[in-house]
Amino acid sequence: MDENAMIQYAKNGDMDAFNRLVLEYQDLAFQVAYRIMGEMESAEDVVQDSFIAAFRKINSFKEGSFKAWICRIVTNRCYD
Repeated sequence: MDENAMIQYAKNGDMDAFNRLVLEYQDLAFQVAYRIMGEMESAEDVVQDSFIAAFRKINSFKEGSFKAWICRIVTNRCYD
């Protein structure tokens, strides 16, 4: 997967491209959320909310690590 290309496509509204990013990082996002929340259902909810938030704000993503960006969103959602 060419992550930078998928991000560009997602910025242009391509849901399939964003879904590929979700598939790539959903396990990591869940691991982060589960470590913080300690409950499977809560972690699942946080991950879902995080990816929705990421899609809505994808245009604010600048060059860098998408992995770090999504992990930061997940972490912030957990603490919220």
